[in-house]
Amino acid sequence: MNKYFCISVTLMDPLFHGEADGGEPEWPPSPFRLFQALIAGARGGCRNPLWSEEKARAFSWLEQQNPPLIIAPQARLAPAITLFVPNNDSNMQLERNNRLTGKTVQPHRLLDGQTIHYLWTLPESDDPSVRQFVNLLCAESRQILTFGWGIDMACGNGRILDEQEAAALSGVRWRPWRRNHTQTNQLKRVPKPGSLQNLEAVYETFIHSVKGKIYNPPLKPVRYDRICYLSDESPPPRPYAVFEIRNADDHWVALPHENVVFAAAMLRSLLCRNEGDIRNRDDFAARFPEINPEVYLAGHANGARDTPPRFSYLPLPSIVHRHADGFIRRLMIAEPYGGDGKCVEWVKRCLYGQELTDPANRSRGILFPMRTIDSVAGAFVKSTSEWASVTPVLLPGYDDGRREKADKLFLQAVQQAGLKVESIAEFNLRKAPYHPGSLHPRQYHRPDYLKKCPAWHAWIRFRDPLTGPLALGAGRHCGLGIFAAAPK
Repeated sequence: MNKYFCISVTLMDPLFHGEADGGEPEWPPSPFRLFQALIAGARGGCRNPLWSEEKARAFSWLEQQNPPLIIAPQARLAPAITLFVPNNDSNMQLERNNRLTGKTVQPHRLLDGQTIHYLWTLPESDDPSVRQFVNLLCAESRQILTFGWGIDMACGNGRILDEQEAAALSGVRWRPWRRNHTQTNQLKRVPKPGSLQNLEAVYETFIHSVKGKIYNPPLKPVRYDRICYLSDESPPPRPYAVFEIRNADDHWVALPHENVVFAAAMLRSLLCRNEGDIRNRDDFAARFPEINPEVYLAGHANGARDTPPRFSYLPLPSIVHRHADGFIRRLMIAEPYGGDGKCVEWVKRCLYGQELTDPANRSRGILFPMRTIDSVAGAFVKSTSEWASVTPVLLPGYDDGRREKADKLFLQAVQQAGLKVESIAEFNLRKAPYHPGSLHPRQYHRPDYLKKCPAWHAWIRFRDPLTGPLALGAGRHCGLGIFAAAPK
């Protein structure tokens, strides 16, 4: 039976102000934040003289462990507010109220508890040094003072749990996901060997940052890893490749928004081409002999009741700006949820510089992989709780013109796409588009086999942030039912 080393942190107030990279609100708090809080508690104030080489070895052991499981309460972003605090750099004004500066704050509000648990699996060997390290860290965890900002007062506790005790802990479970973690925004900082030494150096530069009238900015922590964390309610990431459509003069080529299924068909046809010098399908079969290219590339399900794993061909209309024209200048190919990313890496090499042609063999542009995801493509792949359809969702059945039946069919479409209905907090269906540049459902061309499916635009709020790309409905593999982050 496994044993777990557990550190629990309880916030004194149901608000958490901590921020992730880029100043974005963070939830759940990262393991590196816990590591920093543990060191700050162990070396703060009168406890600093009690620091010893033995404690340093215990923290060095902790930074070498695999990323922990995080069990955290449900949390929602609270409304943003502006606090006015004294600007200490503006000391020319003696009156405090004359040198206030605004600071925007958007904390997370904890909904069903105020305790976050971090669990490391202990090795099965009875190494006495491990037991000694764990006991020391349990004691040091009780010295935690804050967790997040300085106003996030907290207390900690450490202990060893068995499997039954660990399973009884309440909260949402967030697990580290190492595979393909670079294509998601759910990255958390985790300590790694050298983190303790780096934090000590950072602190030294901080306490010596002011010498007379000279200010030397302190160092920032740099010794950590970034690991993707996913909740049990969230699907694993979808690896993807995004291409720009350019002409021979390196100018953008724009395809009509209403012909999104034609753009997807051209992309699929190019990837499946197997004639002359372009033998894409043969090359795929040689590199991935365990995968059937007829299903994975061409999407021929052969009457299967459940859609087998396959590529999704997703044209990305320009919809970010309020004056966006909705034209298609970017194309995406996405693996199924939980893919390892090897197939999209093959796609990037395979389609680089290839010519996109229509059924009449007319050139419609040249494909180039996007090295940096811009704001348009970023709206389709970011991590957010609120999503809105760019192209309409085709329901997997007839709604008979009844809204109640349409809602049930939409939830069925969510399940068919590999998502859990329980992960949705609320949703809304309507005919009018949500994004600038999107069109009414009746304006989109559809293949014959999808013409009778009811079409709706949808808005969804998930309980936890979901990382795109997201596509739902009967046309989710051919350009319909594509979602982007909901406009604010």
